[in-house]
Amino acid sequence: MVSSAGTRLCRRCLYIGASLGSVLAPLLVAGAVWVWDWRGAFVVAGLLALLWAAAWRRYYHSPETHPAITPEEKAEILDGQESYLQAGPGGPPIGQLLRRRNLWGIALPRFLADPTWGTLTLWMPLYLTTVRHFDLGQLAMFAGLPFIAADLGCLFGPFIVFRLQKRGISLINARRGAYTFGALMMTGMMFVGQVDSAVAAVALLCLGGFAHQTLSVTCITMASDLFPRNEVGTAAGIAGTMANLGVLLFTLAMGHFVERIGYGPFFVALGVLDLFAAALLWALVRAPDPEKASETV
Repeated sequence: MVSSAGTRLCRRCLYIGASLGSVLAPLLVAGAVWVWDWRGAFVVAGLLALLWAAAWRRYYHSPETHPAITPEEKAEILDGQESYLQAGPGGPPIGQLLRRRNLWGIALPRFLADPTWGTLTLWMPLYLTTVRHFDLGQLAMFAGLPFIAADLGCLFGPFIVFRLQKRGISLINARRGAYTFGALMMTGMMFVGQVDSAVAAVALLCLGGFAHQTLSVTCITMASDLFPRNEVGTAAGIAGTMANLGVLLFTLAMGHFVERIGYGPFFVALGVLDLFAAALLWALVRAPDPEKASETV
């Protein structure tokens, strides 16, 4: 199980990194604006992206070409993957993949869940400044806290899965259980717009970030549990497209209605959507049969 487990670990690290970047972003943006002007924030972000891309190009290697991996380690990685997740001859046509219930079992929950992440990254700073009346210094100090909580959620979701598996629950059901627990915690987001205290609002936003990453990293990882290697990239890409479509539609709705009805109804929606997503995850996803080379339901 080394190979697929390594894939899951890399995805968790990816989302921890994304959350960490969101923690640093308010400090970098506020510092650039204070030292230079608003244009400086874009210059700093662009330069850091170029540096990161150069470092990634220089130091990233696949297991097959990694200079630090011994032949024994490479053999262990290749031999450790579950047999039913081994790559077949080429990938399936997109149309065939779209008929898989397991694909929609992870894509639809992501469609419903990811608007939370879009709200935290795109709308939270505006909410804190216009509704909670944070100044630039307060924004730099507090806007990163939900993303620190999100980092912890990236670790908490796999921990729940591990504990459930220790109790004899199957991997897929353990992941669904972790997702459901995260969805229940997400109901705290419903009260962000109702509390009078700005501190309480930030605390609830932190709970939302923690809960979202608890369930999100669990659902994202399921692509490598349900699809063979030659299908994982396409399945994860389709699910990611649905996630970003959810962010797009939710953002358009907020942009159109927030001045008329306020932020409160949108926070309530974020607290409810993940409950529907959890129900879909339980209803649609079926664990693949280890005796088959690929999942065909």
